[in-house]
Amino acid sequence: MSDIIALLFFFFFIYFITEDFLTSLMGSFSIYLWIGVAELKDYPVINKILVISLVTYNVIFISGLISAYLNDPFLLNTSFAFSFWIILILGFILFGRKYIVVWRFMSPQYLTLFLYLLGWIGVVFINQYTPIDFYRYIYLVLIIVNIIIYFSSGFLLDKLLGIKRIRDVTVEKLVEEVKSDLNIKGRVKVGFGQYPILNAMAYGSFFDKRIAIIAEGLDNLPEDEIRGIVAHELAHTKGNHTFILALITIMDLIIRWIFGFPATYYDYTFGSPQIPFILFLVINFGIYIILYFFVRILEGYADKRAKTGGYGQELVKALYNLESFYASGREIGLNTMLLCDEKISRENKMLDYVSTAQYINQSMIKPSKISLLGNFLNSHPPTYHRILAILSEDINPYKETLLPLLYLRKKNQKKFAQKYYQARINFQTIANQKFKEFFRIEDISKFLHDLELDEKYKYDFQKSFLFKNIINGDYKYGNLISLKIKDDISDNFCFKIFNYKSKKIEFLPPSHFTKTQVNIGEHYIFSKKNVLKLENIQFDKDSKSGFYIFTDKNNNLIKKPIKKTKIPFSIEKIQNFLNKDVFLKRKGLLGLAECTALHKKENLKESKIELKNSMGENGENGEAMVLTRKLKDLIIKPKNIQFEIIKNESNLENSKKLLEWMRNKQIRAYFYLKKPVNNIEIGYVEKVNYNQTSEEDLRNKHLSIEISTIFNELKILQQDKIEFVSFSYKTGIIQLKSETSFFSKIGYYLFKKIKPQEILI
Repeated sequence: MSDIIALLFFFFFIYFITEDFLTSLMGSFSIYLWIGVAELKDYPVINKILVISLVTYNVIFISGLISAYLNDPFLLNTSFAFSFWIILILGFILFGRKYIVVWRFMSPQYLTLFLYLLGWIGVVFINQYTPIDFYRYIYLVLIIVNIIIYFSSGFLLDKLLGIKRIRDVTVEKLVEEVKSDLNIKGRVKVGFGQYPILNAMAYGSFFDKRIAIIAEGLDNLPEDEIRGIVAHELAHTKGNHTFILALITIMDLIIRWIFGFPATYYDYTFGSPQIPFILFLVINFGIYIILYFFVRILEGYADKRAKTGGYGQELVKALYNLESFYASGREIGLNTMLLCDEKISRENKMLDYVSTAQYINQSMIKPSKISLLGNFLNSHPPTYHRILAILSEDINPYKETLLPLLYLRKKNQKKFAQKYYQARINFQTIANQKFKEFFRIEDISKFLHDLELDEKYKYDFQKSFLFKNIINGDYKYGNLISLKIKDDISDNFCFKIFNYKSKKIEFLPPSHFTKTQVNIGEHYIFSKKNVLKLENIQFDKDSKSGFYIFTDKNNNLIKKPIKKTKIPFSIEKIQNFLNKDVFLKRKGLLGLAECTALHKKENLKESKIELKNSMGENGENGEAMVLTRKLKDLIIKPKNIQFEIIKNESNLENSKKLLEWMRNKQIRAYFYLKKPVNNIEIGYVEKVNYNQTSEEDLRNKHLSIEISTIFNELKILQQDKIEFVSFSYKTGIIQLKSETSFFSKIGYYLFKKIKPQEILI
């Protein structure tokens, strides 16, 4: 949140100087990226990606400053127009061809459009630097260029991506079988591109139809998934979709020609359009949203033809596999793992497959808004909507294309979640089958039990929660007893609760329910002057709404509707810190302390908390220093603890004590590592040692941490390879407002508005 505040500050500061929106936007990101490149210098792949962005944004920003000084937008417009080529060229230099292929948003259709763009640039250059006057007929020339590139796109894409013709008899036979099942006549050339991902693409003109299989190698390819992928791409060739895409592009140019709207960004470099550049960007953005709508319809038809040909389940399995490749990078369309040489371990791959199955299953019910909005500029529908359409009978390609828009309404989310319940069950069956086959695991429930899923929720057990069913809107109030592990990687477990109203044990799947901790009898801090005691929770007859019943300090009854009330931090949550270990953050460093006393005042602002620092500075008599502060001077964040291991002697000793405390308490922790692949280890600290050549050689002094992972492996992690350590505990982090930056404080205040139960400030 503080990062967003900083970006806004830089934006308005630059805008005050330049009075240009685009320059200010690029400038704010430029400054931010300088910081990011410095902070992430230990991440070779991510650092290279940031360098690409940094160079691009800085070229535009500096051009904007010069344009502002000269009061001429030419240089700014030109730099923005060519920014894509800066990104592409730097990507090729730093990563090679795979930079294009592993970006999920760069489909063959995008690549074809990029080739068209090359032709457009050539035309504009000819017009600018030769006596030939092409500008009067620029739209006609660009249409001709589109046609020429369409007819040569097969050859050009093969050269650009290094695709070679397949000579493998098994693969050729497989393709012929799928062609027969889809009733495809005529020749389709089959190529192979060696990249660290399993995918395929269709391209070429109507008389030069081609598909390419993208994989690390042709050995040990999963046959059923290859059939599904090949069926989808062959369906593109059967429907002449590349030809339709060319027509869409030509129609776009014709409409621009009729209305006199600029054809490309490059018109602002080599021409003099009357429309302001920033307005062109906004309108052009809207045009491409419409164009990609038609592209996604074609993708829907390709999926439908593959399904009709008998390859629906195979395609679903392939889509699940492809989504697992992107794992944590799915929202931005890139997993940095795909750009490095290190291979993902079996254990981390299993975690990726589990999280992907959960993501798809959850997104079929309630997808994130970022995912839905981001899809408006994507050539493919979201994976979860494609799977939903394949496994359902009434979602046609047009409706599938509209699903991201329809799912933005909560009402539609609930309706579709109920309507397509069976499709989710079918996906769960396919995902479980794929997981068992790929990892040769027969008993998923045993595998999940060995992962100790209940460790994540152990501080929630025996506490009261309000559960809301996100599908039908029902509320349930009960005590969370434990987890019931299921034999399902998409829905790993159920919450086992005692329902206070029905007086029965119930099992609630977390994909269907949200939960909020709320306890009758506790005092909730709605503001420093407004502390209310929760007396009861009343539900309507259908349990779809109700009221929290509070009393104030004068015993006046106050009713707050459940649907509109965000339960804040409670005084009892602070009292729970008493006589327990807490985590004191001083000057950016995290240390252990003991909460030795709470001095409550009627005015909550004046209440004090007493902390005995058990790891840091000592007083004059050698005893641990006691810190007493008023609540109004503190920021308190419960449960989630995170710290970095910074390389200096005092912090290393501090971190060593924290890690030893974690070992003694047997705390399960997440160790995030400074690398793009296999970058997380989950487990328990076993040993913590200093590694150094001698006692006096402090420069080489660093921590070596031995952990026992959730996969029962012993691993040694070096301190300089760890980005940060994260874990949960029953108390929380306490930090001083006076030692918190201005941007961070604003971020915390905004966070409190969104999730008031997770912070007291």
